[in-house]
Parts: sequence; structure tokens; C-alpha cells
Amino acid sequence: MLDLNKLFEDFHDEISLTKTYKDKITTGRDALRTKIGNKFEEKGRKKPQHCTQGSYAMRTAIMPIEDDEFDLDNGVYLKGYSIEQDEWPSTQTVHIWVKDAVDGHTSNSPIDKNTCVRVVYEDKYHIDLPIYIMGENSDGNSIAYLAHKSKGWIESDPKAFTSWFQEFVNDNGQQIRCMVKYLKAWKDYKNIDIKGMAITILVCNNFSVTANRDDLSLLDTVTNILDSLEDSFHCYKPVTPTDEDLFADISETSKNSILNGLNNLKRKLDVAINEKNNEQEATDILRKVFGDRFPDGEDVNKDISEKTVAPIKLGNEDCHFA
Repeated sequence: MLDLNKLFEDFHDEISLTKTYKDKITTGRDALRTKIGNKFEEKGRKKPQHCTQGSYAMRTAIMPIEDDEFDLDNGVYLKGYSIEQDEWPSTQTVHIWVKDAVDGHTSNSPIDKNTCVRVVYEDKYHIDLPIYIMGENSDGNSIAYLAHKSKGWIESDPKAFTSWFQEFVNDNGQQIRCMVKYLKAWKDYKNIDIKGMAITILVCNNFSVTANRDDLSLLDTVTNILDSLEDSFHCYKPVTPTDEDLFADISETSKNSILNGLNNLKRKLDVAINEKNNEQEATDILRKVFGDRFPDGEDVNKDISEKTVAPIKLGNEDCHFA
């Protein structure tokens, strides 16, 4: 049996966004915010508010591999509208407003998708600009509505999801962020068709944390996720709309890819941690599921089978995350 925690910590540092990369994408984001604000003022509209969303806001983003692009979400929140949807502009109209505002910002024309306007940069990243208006749902609660080009204004609250995740981390420990990052690195390397949001939800719903042992924590969390999905292959959002299943439209091929991939990951983790004594042999196994960003271990015997590891529940302790 091996303690691979230090190697996982090094792996975490390797896959986390570098300061240079974060500076680059936030500079691009801020420039887009300025362009949108200026264009709206030029057209006599109120300047929108902006909110960084998704993995960057939750600090679970990782560096892209090979030809992948990093995805930064910047929510554009339109101002000056009442809660009466009949008075709102159409979703197609607001997409045109934002697309026109950012057109020409990069050498690539902006892409007008159903859920956002995407600005693509040459340097392996893009910025998605989903558009929102704050309104009320049927229960009278304040909620963000997303401008979906084909479905109209639909309930979608990314701020609430970020808050939900942060509260979960506050209650259960920063190590959860590390689990999310490791699984994102796995799905990127193995090309598993599963969204980052789904990984985040599955980790929070199934985590099992062992203090100072990211390796065991990941093995136990993956085992719990696999058991859960084999019992019921669903992934419901924890915030409005709570009846949205992120796996609802997934193909049988993608479903099998996810389950088979998790089974393979579980087996590789189990063998590396519990059956190997030579550290290099263990990391050779793990590099098959995480890629060469996972560090090489030493070619020495580091068996710890006589030691005991007690799982404890973490509070707000800090963790090696970025």
C-alpha cells in the first residue's frame, strides 16, 4: 500500500491555472466588458452588469490540454427592465446586441450560440457571454432568466449554483475542490463526455474525504459516484430549475463511456494505492488515466501497509487549490 498524497498535490499544482494564464483570460474578459458597456451606452441602453461564472468563479478550473480551449463564462446582466417578461426584448434581439458589441474584437467572428455569444481567441481560450435579466418565478422568488435563442427566457441561476458550491465547501472542506479538478483532468485526458457542472454535482453528492490523503479521498469519492450512477443514472441541478437532469439527453454511447471510464479509473486508483509498493509502478498506472501531467514516482519501495489512516470530516481548513 502506498501514500500517494504528495504526488497528487504536485499533480494539482500542475493542472491548476497559472497566474500568467489567469491574467491573460481576465484581461480579455475585462476588455469585452468595456466594449459591451460602451456599445450599450452608444445605443442609449443602460450598461449591463457582469459576473464571472462557472469553474473560474468556483476555483475548480484547470489548464486545457493539447488543442482544447479554456472556457471562461462571463454573465451579461441587462439592466432597466421590470419583472414583467412581456416588456422584455426578445432573446434573439439581445443576442444581436451583444454580438454586435463584440464583433471585430478578435480575428475570429463571434459565434451566436443558443445559450450565449462566444468570442474565440487565438491563444487557446474562448469567452462565453450568456445574457440574463432578473425576474420572478411562479413562486414570486427573484431569479435570473437566461436568453435562450430558441426557447426564449428560461430560468437559470449560475450565481445560485456558485453560492451552493461555496457553501458546500465551507461546510465540508476545501479538499472537495481538489476532487473536482482531478476528475476534470481525467475526463479531459480520457475524452469522457461529461460536463464540468455534472462532475461538480457528483463530487458534492458523493464525496468521501480522508484528511491529508487526496489519493484515498479520490478513490472513495469515485467509488461512491459509480455506485450512485449504476443505481440511477441521473444528475439533477441543486438550484433552480431543480428538476433539470444534466444527463437527460445523454446518448447510450456517452452513458456507457462515463460508466466504463469511472470503472477503469476506480480500478487504476485501487491498484496503484492498495496493491503496489513501488511508487514508480503506481504512477505508471495513474498516468494511463491522468496523462503525463501526473508526476513520475520514485523507483523505490514505499510500502505503508503497517500504518493506519483514519478518515475524518474536514471543516474550513485550507487546501492546495487555486
